[in-house]
Amino acid sequence: MATSKSSERLRYRYGICLNDGCSKCKAKEVQEIPARKEFVCAECGKALRECPPPKTWMQKNGKFVYGGIGALVVAGGIIAALTMGGGEKEVAESKAPVETTDTLKKDTAKVAVPEQKEEAKKEEAKPEKPQEPVKTTPAPAAPQNGYGTVNLGYGKYTGDLKNGKPHGHGTITYTRSQKIVASKDFVANPGDKFEGDFRDGRVSGGMGYWYHDGEVTGVKP
Repeated sequence: MATSKSSERLRYRYGICLNDGCSKCKAKEVQEIPARKEFVCAECGKALRECPPPKTWMQKNGKFVYGGIGALVVAGGIIAALTMGGGEKEVAESKAPVETTDTLKKDTAKVAVPEQKEEAKKEEAKPEKPQEPVKTTPAPAAPQNGYGTVNLGYGKYTGDLKNGKPHGHGTITYTRSQKIVASKDFVANPGDKFEGDFRDGRVSGGMGYWYHDGEVTGVKP
């Protein structure tokens, strides 16, 4: 059974090494780390910087594939239009003019006009179908326990949860300026990230890592 991208992200985390002396850092290799394991480089053991998962072949080349299919469809439509246009022209040219008397023309005109009016009235009398209401599905609620994402007001947290609060290992992506630890002077700005351990919604435990301005700073509660 195929797994979705969201379930894959729950099982794995992706990061790059920032140690200049590490070959995986020089190669800019995106490392896949199981969610329950320590988020460190497999070669040098240094902390990894979280990043999106690598793109698949279809994501990289999808535009060219769909572009080629679209070009074939357009070309086929043009050829079909030219073929149909040419056939209609040949049929029109092959028709010979039919001679009719003035009496037949008058009789035909008298009969044809009422029929057209009756058809127009029938079309006007058709009631319009009422539009069906658009169905909307409510957004799924944030998980209370386990692994998930919650909005903290000053940023979004992704990681382990307990009773709807950060509890375990996770990462905060800040949306406004906020102290990382209340008793410290480390202030994260919008766009910064902090990765570490949490307890009852607060930073706790060992060393955490603050990612800001292209640098990584160790923060210990």
